[in-house]
Amino acid sequence: MLNRRLFIYVLVLVAIFSTVVNGIEIMKLADVKPGMEGIARTVFQGYKVEEFPVKIIDVIDQDLNSSLILFRAYGEKIEEIGGIASGMSGSPVYIDGKLIGAIAYSWSLSDHRYGLITPIEDMLELLESEDKPAGRGFQGFALNTPLYISGMQGRAFQRTKAKFENLGFQVLQGGGTGLRAVIEEPLEPGSAVAVQLVRGDINIAAIGTLTYMENGKILALGHSFTNKGDVDYLLSRAYINAIIPSISSPFKLGSPTDSLIGSVTVDRSAGVAGTLNKFSRIIPLSVRVKDQDRDKDKIVNVQLVKDEEYLTSLITNVSLQTIDSALDRIGKGTANVKLKITGKGLPDLGLERENVFYSRSDIAATALYEVYQLFNIINYNPFKKVELIDVKLEIEISGRDNVALIQEAKILNETIKPGDTLVIQVTLLPYRSEPVVKNIAFKLPEDINPGLATLVIDGGLTGISYQALPEDGYDYALEETKEAITEGYKDLESILEDFLERPRNNELILQIYPAYAAPEQEMEEVGEEGEEKQRRENGIVDGATEDEEEGQRRKNERVSNEENSYREIRETHETEFVLEGSLVIDFNIE
Repeated sequence: MLNRRLFIYVLVLVAIFSTVVNGIEIMKLADVKPGMEGIARTVFQGYKVEEFPVKIIDVIDQDLNSSLILFRAYGEKIEEIGGIASGMSGSPVYIDGKLIGAIAYSWSLSDHRYGLITPIEDMLELLESEDKPAGRGFQGFALNTPLYISGMQGRAFQRTKAKFENLGFQVLQGGGTGLRAVIEEPLEPGSAVAVQLVRGDINIAAIGTLTYMENGKILALGHSFTNKGDVDYLLSRAYINAIIPSISSPFKLGSPTDSLIGSVTVDRSAGVAGTLNKFSRIIPLSVRVKDQDRDKDKIVNVQLVKDEEYLTSLITNVSLQTIDSALDRIGKGTANVKLKITGKGLPDLGLERENVFYSRSDIAATALYEVYQLFNIINYNPFKKVELIDVKLEIEISGRDNVALIQEAKILNETIKPGDTLVIQVTLLPYRSEPVVKNIAFKLPEDINPGLATLVIDGGLTGISYQALPEDGYDYALEETKEAITEGYKDLESILEDFLERPRNNELILQIYPAYAAPEQEMEEVGEEGEEKQRRENGIVDGATEDEEEGQRRKNERVSNEENSYREIRETHETEFVLEGSLVIDFNIE
């Protein structure tokens, strides 16, 4: 009888101090007490999940909605690395086999053995939190989930780093570009996982730890990644090279694997939640760069998450890395750039743009000038969302100074009448080379106004003082772009139409401004009306009045002349040079 009572007593205690969720036993926050001891699970190297002991110090009330558990980690592994490491975020903590939460926060430049745990009750709410606003979470000293960038070096890495540090991320160079495929250890709570923004030849991913897994649902990190609420990010396993000791804070050095395991769909203050074997919608980006001088190709293929806040930066910086890798230099050159974008919400589901660029100092950055502009227009336009489907970019670069100045121009016609074809001789002066003479035919409209007209000849690059990528990580460039793309437009289609109709840098632009004949006619009419008025005042009326039909004819003629004076008469002619300079010629139309 005594044994039976003891057994019933134990069952009651289990019911009081724990709850079973989907077969996983958890301990409620109210039952966590100072002095309790347990274990945490994480990966120190490779894929293997290992345990280390922890001791509960206290429960810290944050506000009306959340509390955190203060703990101290110890043991041989912890002493070896110097304490809790960035990348341990999400490491599950158990007391008597019951899950109490995930390691989430610590202090930099302090005793790294101390940290804070996000209660599992708060994390479980993420599985039911779709369409709810994202919370702020614990503020101050988060255990950073490192954002690792692999496959990028030099300025492309620095630009991307600046972008994400400006958004509050801790950015580190990744553990390698080769994604490891052999995984001997099963996926389980404590496994290292990666939340990826970019995957492929270049990878950008946050590495943390899996907290909970049941019925195809997962929880990780114990704090937010981007804190955007509903998201659609890639989820994969991660390989840990090592944990690097640091005075500021130890951190895990690792990289994502080459196979996805699911997607992250919720990102809030208590962590991230997702689904296994359900994969994100991504944007394939293919960048091909040919160094014509060395006959060398570089092709980079990546997949991007559909997050408008990051897309412009990711596309331009992945492209910049591809160019820098292909050229292996920073300097002058000429680039032919072909961009093809497919997406729902674009005219005819896609658009293409081709242009030629020249720079005396940095052809790589100059070549991506319009790529940056165009994706800013698409991603930040205020009219409608564009669902990008595919992006292809092809760039051919040589070190040649393929640029020319418009040196001289003259009209060869002796007399000019409406409807004639002008023969315009244009002399181009290539950089440090002999002049090139081109004869261009320009057909005048039959109804062009007679009189003194003006021909303006421009190079496609004229008026553009600087074509290059702005510094990443600063908002001023984006704000200027937002203002520029919306001014005077009523829809996205009109913005894109104007952008695609811009002259290319290698085009010769000829524009004629016709004579304006209206003032002379108006003076004649005023004079006639004045004489008629004077005769009437003097009582001299000869019965002759202005014919109404003649008046209407003159009015129509005046309106037509005004319209002709302001209409655009323009032609563009492609050349083999990027063109600079401008000339103006006045000529008479008989």
